[in-house]
Amino acid sequence: YKMKLILLIGFVALTSAISEVDDFGEELLLSGEVVYDSEDAEEEAEADLGTEDSTEPDISGLAEEFDYRFHGTVHPAIHQGTTCGSCAYVAGTHVLEGRIGHVSENYLAYSIQAFMNCRDKICKGGLPYSITSYAKKTGFINLESEIPYTKRYCIYQKPNKTACTEQCGAFHPRDWTNALDDQFVIIAGTRAARSEPAMIAALQGGPLSTCFNPKRVEPGERCSRGCQHINTVVGYTRDKWIIQESYGKHWGGNKDGSWRTTRGSQCGNAIMNKAYYPYIIYDYDRANAYYRELPDGVDETKVKFLEVGDYGLILNNTRNWGTAKNKCAFLGSACLGVVERSNGQYELVSSWGANTGGDQRAFKKTQMVVYLKHDETGEYVKIQKRRRGKFSLTTVQDQANAAPFFVSYSRLISYEYPMYHLVDNKMEKIVGGIKDIDVMKAWTLDDCNIYNPQSGNSFDVITEDLPRNKKQYTLGASPYDPLAPSQRFGVGLSGRWTLRSSLTQTFLAELKGNKVFTDNEKASVQKMRWNARQILRHAGYVVPPTVVGTGPDFKFGEKEFEFERRHCVITRLIKMGMEDNLALVDGNLVMSSDKNSHWSLEQGDL
Repeated sequence: YKMKLILLIGFVALTSAISEVDDFGEELLLSGEVVYDSEDAEEEAEADLGTEDSTEPDISGLAEEFDYRFHGTVHPAIHQGTTCGSCAYVAGTHVLEGRIGHVSENYLAYSIQAFMNCRDKICKGGLPYSITSYAKKTGFINLESEIPYTKRYCIYQKPNKTACTEQCGAFHPRDWTNALDDQFVIIAGTRAARSEPAMIAALQGGPLSTCFNPKRVEPGERCSRGCQHINTVVGYTRDKWIIQESYGKHWGGNKDGSWRTTRGSQCGNAIMNKAYYPYIIYDYDRANAYYRELPDGVDETKVKFLEVGDYGLILNNTRNWGTAKNKCAFLGSACLGVVERSNGQYELVSSWGANTGGDQRAFKKTQMVVYLKHDETGEYVKIQKRRRGKFSLTTVQDQANAAPFFVSYSRLISYEYPMYHLVDNKMEKIVGGIKDIDVMKAWTLDDCNIYNPQSGNSFDVITEDLPRNKKQYTLGASPYDPLAPSQRFGVGLSGRWTLRSSLTQTFLAELKGNKVFTDNEKASVQKMRWNARQILRHAGYVVPPTVVGTGPDFKFGEKEFEFERRHCVITRLIKMGMEDNLALVDGNLVMSSDKNSHWSLEQGDL
């Protein structure tokens, strides 16, 4: 009798954990997973949640009904498995790949399995935004095509889960393809969308994740507040939210893996209360180019296109708008834009011809360039082409005749001759891709004045007197003074970098809640980055002209927030300990151990 009772209780428990019928006559599968567990504090710390905007977005011009599955790319619903508590990884991965695909114009399906493997949480509960935080921290995302979803299988392949850790790109980057190499984006953290207008506005840029309790507490409700299960919000109707489940692509009453709940209901409010999304920004710093759509289109018969083989061009470079624009950005003056041809292929433009418009969509490229001006003489660097493909570097008095360079991966690449980049005091041919150039041939900037033309202010170290004759050094802004030692800093040429004061020879870091220049080992060094001439802080906020405090979210073309790099020492990223600095001596470009040559990177658009 006891054995029968135990079996009966076990059967009832298993049945209720796997399947129940809701009030709408649809089968709702439950994995029995607990999402919000004892590791909540760790997950929250990893989340990198941005500050919520207290102002509601204007949604008056947006569609009353919207399903992102028909306007962008969302991964089809998958079945997470009834014994695999991976709903956070399913939703978090699908949301991240959808939103990065939207910004990069290059959708790629990411590996759910790799995220679980890398974090050693295979089929364990989690929070969806920890996937975003992990991708931001490591800068590596595996492709689903290389590491498919196999749940716990890798645990049993080799002892000590070694088969799982082997299938992790962050641990073994040389063994796997990094999706982010083909997607020019900045993962800036996670944002909340805790109102209907905020959710509707956020859904225009991709799906959201949400967390809820699937236990119904009122008749007709699908869920309540809590965090026992995680799904993907993919759209809305006039009165409902559309949520994609993780129980297969044919699950649910709509037979498409989704379910709906009424906006403003108990369940609808629960969905809204835990709605999050990754904040993704286009990485203009990597491309140093931007595109404008030609409103009248083009006649493709009048356009001249680059051919496969030109400048290392292969078919895989132009799979879609995103990859085509990426490749075009790296080809300087050789590529003027991108066209979607009538056969559906994307091609790179070498000449627009006598075009007055047509049926094909087209985007014209503008390259963001810099001219290297030697401050002591007022002369600019010029590239002189010689016979047999040889180049020499000279100087000229005016910018109009100078050599424009574009910057990517801390390299100075010729706009006129995009297969060459500046290495020491000569031009060297690029072998492979720009990203593959030896890091020993990359540049950084030292002793720079960081100047905001709109305000006339520059970065400045502000010295504050403290008790016991101590001093504190903070970052501020003061009127431009080219001779002030406190206005000189070491900064990166591109990518993420740290800000080092030439005055104190220390880095800007956070210590006990204050941002100060310090060498204290307990301080957390602050990272910044260039993006379209603006400077981004943590979580995607721009540095304001006052430098103090947090500026708004990044928005391309906001002149008020653009900075210039003046009076810099151009120096090797990896120091050799001898002649590391680019210098102009007696009219000749040389490498020098002295820091007597200063350069301003004058900005232009071509």
